[in-house]
Amino acid sequence: MNTPIIFNLSIGSRKPHSGRQKVCPFCHPEKLTNVIEQEGDLIWLMNKFPVFENTWPTVIVETADHNGELTTYHPEKLHQVISFGLSHWLELEKDKRFQSVLYFRNFGPESGGSQRHPHSQIIGLEDYDYMENISPENFMGPVVHEDEDCYATISDYPLSSMGELNVLLKKDGAPDKFADTIQTLARFALNDFPLRCTSYNIFFYHTKHNICAKIFPRYSASPLYMGYRITHVMDRRSKKKTMDILTSDKYFGAKS
Repeated sequence: MNTPIIFNLSIGSRKPHSGRQKVCPFCHPEKLTNVIEQEGDLIWLMNKFPVFENTWPTVIVETADHNGELTTYHPEKLHQVISFGLSHWLELEKDKRFQSVLYFRNFGPESGGSQRHPHSQIIGLEDYDYMENISPENFMGPVVHEDEDCYATISDYPLSSMGELNVLLKKDGAPDKFADTIQTLARFALNDFPLRCTSYNIFFYHTKHNICAKIFPRYSASPLYMGYRITHVMDRRSKKKTMDILTSDKYFGAKS
């Protein structure tokens, strides 16, 4: 049984939310506090609302453009954002204070995030190893794209939801190509996923053999998963259609 992590509701209830706030805090970098590092308009800082106990929570404000989005970043910006996040995440993994370190980003109203402004999070967990909840099988499935740097799959054994998309960075693979593949799959989630999606999550993992990312198209959660932890996958016809779209010229076919 997984040990739950404690969420402090008294702090969580005070968090600003894009749907309720009049002013976006990330649009005013001059007012941000506890900044750790800044690179252009990329700002890494401590999270002002540390809702999870026994953690070291940080936020990366990715851009000064409030209406920007990872799926529309031009290549230079995309590569900067992912490279910045990966380097600091992997650096924190070496910190003896933490059993493991999370790196993820949310987008859209169904993603669980509270701010529209493009951002990601790096959270050091003092007494929790997230990899105890992950199996190599969670990244296995039919390959929809492969190049010299990474490959992408559709999960046959998803963590929680139908249509999880994986990107695995090969040994000595280029992070820029890894970022390009993540962006392509996120675009697919928003524009061509079989169920209508306005949201997605991207989660990063450091396994024994690979750095991996999972793109979760977000839609209403299955009651089977919520009540019984029963995951499900697409029917055969829908999976073939999904693979046909991803390997078409609109996505990965044009790059082959």
